[in-house]
Amino acid sequence: MATEEVVNDSGFNIGDFVAAKKFANFEHDFKGIVEKIYEHSLLVMVTEYDAKDQATVNEYNHRAVVRMNETEVLIAAEVPVDDSTEDSKA
Repeated sequence: MATEEVVNDSGFNIGDFVAAKKFANFEHDFKGIVEKIYEHSLLVMVTEYDAKDQATVNEYNHRAVVRMNETEVLIAAEVPVDDSTEDSKA
């Protein structure tokens, strides 16, 4: 069984600190950390939000799935470099 390498060309990485637009029950925009990357959306752990959105954040268990095109990276996560592929080419 061959394993297929998944290439992330979305511009987002796991661990990025992002700003997301309000949606559904959120009354304000919020910020958080990317936990998972889907095809056109991100699973974000909500870390910074307006106090008026406390009930919504609790209801969503501090997580939200947001559209990539409505999300902005504020602080990029450090992405480890895989040196094993360079060693095998030598």
